[in-house]
Amino acid sequence: MELLLMLVLSTLEFTCLNSPLGGVTDMESVEDLAKISNATIVLLPIFCNYITTAEHCTLSLTIMDFILRSFLTPDTWFPIIQTHLELQHVILKLHDKNSFASIPILLKFFLTLARVKGGAVMLLNSGFLTSLRVLFSEYLDGGSSSSINGEGSISNSSDKIEKPQHIWGLGLAVVTAMIQSLGGSSTCTDIVDNVIPYFFSEKAYMISYYLNAPDFPSDDPDKKRPRAQRTQTSLAALEETEHTLMLMCVLAKHWNSWVKAMKEMDSQLREKSIHLLAFISRGTQHHGESAIRGAPLLCPPTLKEDFDLCKKAPFIKSKNGWFALSPLGCVSKQKFTAVSTALITKDQANTVPTHFSDAIALQIYRITFLILKFLSLQAEGATRRAEEVGFVDLAHFPELPMPEILHGLQDQAIAIVTELCEANKSDRVHSEIKGVCCLLLQIMEMALYLELCVLQICGIRPVLGRVEDFSKDLKSLIRATEGHAFLKASMKSLKHIVSFVYPRLLQSEGFM
Repeated sequence: MELLLMLVLSTLEFTCLNSPLGGVTDMESVEDLAKISNATIVLLPIFCNYITTAEHCTLSLTIMDFILRSFLTPDTWFPIIQTHLELQHVILKLHDKNSFASIPILLKFFLTLARVKGGAVMLLNSGFLTSLRVLFSEYLDGGSSSSINGEGSISNSSDKIEKPQHIWGLGLAVVTAMIQSLGGSSTCTDIVDNVIPYFFSEKAYMISYYLNAPDFPSDDPDKKRPRAQRTQTSLAALEETEHTLMLMCVLAKHWNSWVKAMKEMDSQLREKSIHLLAFISRGTQHHGESAIRGAPLLCPPTLKEDFDLCKKAPFIKSKNGWFALSPLGCVSKQKFTAVSTALITKDQANTVPTHFSDAIALQIYRITFLILKFLSLQAEGATRRAEEVGFVDLAHFPELPMPEILHGLQDQAIAIVTELCEANKSDRVHSEIKGVCCLLLQIMEMALYLELCVLQICGIRPVLGRVEDFSKDLKSLIRATEGHAFLKASMKSLKHIVSFVYPRLLQSEGFM
């Protein structure tokens, strides 16, 4: 039976690769897609039954999840799952100590369910949140206490962090999806009120760990001290940070519950987020500039998938920002010379961008987007509160990044988007490049919004030198994006916030 299940999975994967699922364009393609969907529907009840058998559970779940994500719409598959799946039995599999490797597969399936409102309700009624707490207690805490040292690192818990990386991130992703699917219902509010104290009090050390900013190489000779170990991360760890921030953003949208439960704890979250943002902001690297001494972030490949990506060509091909810096730290075998807070690679000049280094850079910018989103939500909440009481309580206004940090992010966004638009002037721009451009323009817009908040609260104006530099770079960006219809809405929104931060700038340059 196992061989048969593996054959089914291989067939489905092959069919998916060779089918027009990315977008049908003719009647024949529509008919082919309908045949595929009809063929997979009849398999669902069968696999729901196989899940109850221990030896077939993991493979059956993998096949079902693949079918749900690749071939069917929720309106089609959810009634079948609701009728035939013994979800509580599947959730109990999370505590099977003999099948640790299957836990990520289980959580991925729960994530697919959680993205549908009915699936989120099923998970809630079947005790998923309670089971997740037990799972985290078993695999994250390991039955021993944990603490955060003065540098914000986890003491005596390195095994607890490395072993369950995917479990933490996937668990958070399921909770995030459940909250999003349930919307503004009273059930959703109950979940939010329940999970905020749990994640930000009981599991505060995990949140803190994934928000820690690495050390940035220093050019100050007085700060250069040899050390035995360089701060290092991985693509998987960066993805965990993304999941952590996604949960923070979703929970922070429920402002009343957030303020009530967090009290003063959110101040530390903002500080850590700003420190991480400051690290990312310093990655302003332009094409033609000499690289900084040493890789600012060591992120070598660790998994088989990572090494496979290292063999592929870069898919963004930018020579600015973190797309220029990430290749320096993505070499799998590096020879380091201890000099300062950075350990410098001897063959640094020979590093070349790869698909993996581009993936690292893109992940960094996804994290940037979420940090800015979280801080923007905090600022918006405080602004609403000020409108209600009639004054701005500066003593309790949330911490915001310094303008210099926000300027660094704006400069990176402008440089990369301008470069990509100029290099891809044809009508057919790859979807990955479109996504990066839209993401970076959103980052730029939120950075400008937070800068506006800082300027208004502190009663200051942008310095003249910054206005001149920004004006010049903005001109290049606007010219480069002309003719790219997919950026029209983003640029319109960007110009709107620019008109508040730099009044009369667009009019004086003739871009309004």
